[in-house]
Amino acid sequence: MSSPRTQSVASTDESCARSTYIRDLPEQEQALARGLLQACEKSDVKEVARLLDCDQLPSFSLQDDDGWTALHYAATSSSTEVIKLLLGAGALWAMTDHLGHTAGDVAFSMNDKPMYDLFCDHGFRAEMLRRALDAKLSLSDDSSVPMKSRTEVTTASDNAAFLASRLTYQTNSTGQAVCMDSEGNGVMLGWEDNIMRQTAERLCEHQKNCENFELSVLNVGFGLGLVDSYLQTHSPHRHVIIEPHPDVLRFMEQNGWHLKPGVEIYRGRWQAFFEEVEAGKIVANFDAIYWDTFSENYDDLKEVFDRVFNMLSGPNSRFSWFHGLGATSATLYEIYTRIAELDLHEAGFKTIWHEVDVEGGEAIWEGIKRRYWNIPTPYRLPICMYDM
Repeated sequence: MSSPRTQSVASTDESCARSTYIRDLPEQEQALARGLLQACEKSDVKEVARLLDCDQLPSFSLQDDDGWTALHYAATSSSTEVIKLLLGAGALWAMTDHLGHTAGDVAFSMNDKPMYDLFCDHGFRAEMLRRALDAKLSLSDDSSVPMKSRTEVTTASDNAAFLASRLTYQTNSTGQAVCMDSEGNGVMLGWEDNIMRQTAERLCEHQKNCENFELSVLNVGFGLGLVDSYLQTHSPHRHVIIEPHPDVLRFMEQNGWHLKPGVEIYRGRWQAFFEEVEAGKIVANFDAIYWDTFSENYDDLKEVFDRVFNMLSGPNSRFSWFHGLGATSATLYEIYTRIAELDLHEAGFKTIWHEVDVEGGEAIWEGIKRRYWNIPTPYRLPICMYDM
């Protein structure tokens, strides 16, 4: 996942990696590029249009020394006309500055909703177009030719590497529980406790007033055991936990999870569990299902959307998942929320989003190399039900 917990739907356009800094250009092009930034900051529509038409700039996404592009400066001007000119000319909407902020994030920080919505709408359309093109290309690819990853294999981006890595469980100086991999990535942290409490409550609330109801729940990915602990408070008759990592399984056993009433631990990957369900080897008739794995991508999550539908017990059953898609940018988070909702709808679900405040601060990331949540917005908790 782009965060280790949940990768973005897509990485930033590859051309972002090829973008040059203004300082590296020839002197004449530097002057033009800086002139474009100034015109965008001043909302000078005519000058922006002139510079975009001059054919002397190698890119409309050149960065200054802070990583800001013309779109970042335009986002401070409240001029949607300038933004539309830049986006129409091919300026890259997802480029980030040195702090990881997109131009849409700048608009968000200024409480400029029309401008922010413009970026989100454009980003959503761009992502949907990219997906359509990728699908078309994949159909024309020779599937007999293996494709090798062009990126470095890390525990945060490769599930096999993650499962082979060593995990540690500890408590940091603030008293927060931490599960960390060998590269210093946070697999799960205690600050998620409130998210998991509310998730379990909303997954199980429909059976509160049902007499003699035998609740059956499934959780994919144990982590610190937060959501499973809260699911246990609802006294499930059957509580299946899918967990493939040997260190997590050891932690579970040390804490007596294999002895809890109704708990069944599936020691393997969720894909294998699903295959056994579909082969009729495992009975799957769950009232609540939660999915929260590490080091997998959006294609995996989308596959879950498509396959979990038939594992639910009926129209009152519920499905949820940890929504960390694009959670390093408010703009990306909004875009990927829309994309996920669309994919869920196509899989037969209606989704209700519940906002959960997130307690932030530097202390919660003590000792963690890579943050998987870094946005000033509430967490969006998805509750998915049959779209009847």
